[in-house]
Amino acid sequence: MIGILVDKMTIVKTRRGEPTYERLDLYRDIALSEGIELIVFSLGRVSLRRHRVTGYIPLAGPEDWQRETVSIPKVIHKRVLYQTSAPFRILRRLERRGVVFVNPYLIQNKMLMNSTLSRHPSINPHIPTTWRYNWLRLEKMLHRGEAVILKPTVGSVGQGIIRLLPLAAANGNGGQNGWSAAVQITTERGSRIITSPTLLRRYLRAWMKTMSRKYLMQPYLPLARYQDKPFDLRVPVQRDGRGEWTVAGMVAKVAEKHQFLTNLAQGGRAMPGEKALAAAFGPPAAEAVQEKIVRLAKDVAEAVAGRYPHAADLGLDIGVDITGHPWLIEVNTRDQRITFFQAGMYDTLRTIYKNPVAYCAYLSSRLTTS
Repeated sequence: MIGILVDKMTIVKTRRGEPTYERLDLYRDIALSEGIELIVFSLGRVSLRRHRVTGYIPLAGPEDWQRETVSIPKVIHKRVLYQTSAPFRILRRLERRGVVFVNPYLIQNKMLMNSTLSRHPSINPHIPTTWRYNWLRLEKMLHRGEAVILKPTVGSVGQGIIRLLPLAAANGNGGQNGWSAAVQITTERGSRIITSPTLLRRYLRAWMKTMSRKYLMQPYLPLARYQDKPFDLRVPVQRDGRGEWTVAGMVAKVAEKHQFLTNLAQGGRAMPGEKALAAAFGPPAAEAVQEKIVRLAKDVAEAVAGRYPHAADLGLDIGVDITGHPWLIEVNTRDQRITFFQAGMYDTLRTIYKNPVAYCAYLSSRLTTS
């Protein structure tokens, strides 16, 4: 038997018949069709003293799930991110007892992840140049007319991201205090224009204080466009039932017109990645771009697994510039699979749920026989 670790509210809402981001019905269908025994549970139902867990086992009858208490499975697929230290202490105690967590806690700091991956020659050309936020460096980049993205070093769904776009000065004398260009600031809250370095620095300082996050800086990438709207791609790369890395498909996240954030939480919309790439580059060239993306995704997965051997279910955000070159934007350790549902890619969605379940079963059988 394998375990699927989710948050408590996912189970509560599923039992009530309410929609959830994590589709427990797909876990049930896959377990029954593939003959895989599994139990879905939350961390609060784990008894370390008795080494047992209470959760739900899928049934084939009119009752979808049955509540059971069983020994803690040797292999558990972790589908929840924790923000406090208490859950990690429980996970570490279970690991010391020999429990394997597929998709363990990985590097959440984007700066550190980029530094780790950039050591690999096949990946380095696909990582945008990244610096810790530094006002003097930023000021020089803006003076040179370079657009810049500021991101929280730890964060998700596009929250707190800032684009700084130098604009032509409104008059021949340039902006205030010697600036030769105004700067347009765009966030999820909207846009504004600032012409004073002092005001810009003050604005950024206040923004970062409000976000309570450290920031990094990257050049703004001119992303490929679908109907004149920039898009990037969510690419799930997973181990399958043979333990091999595979890419089931890719979904495009298309920004709203005149926006730069593609995240669905920030107003973007989802569509099949192949369709967006074909529109941007034409069908023959799009196939070559897809091949480069798949190769990059597998290289990243192998690199991550080199440091975290039980990584098996990653969601990569990959941007493609106007020349067709893929850029690694982010490595997500809990893939938001709902984008595939919103894009109508239902077969791909089921495969994305199936792969890590099959891998957990494969790994469990190897541990049992070894």
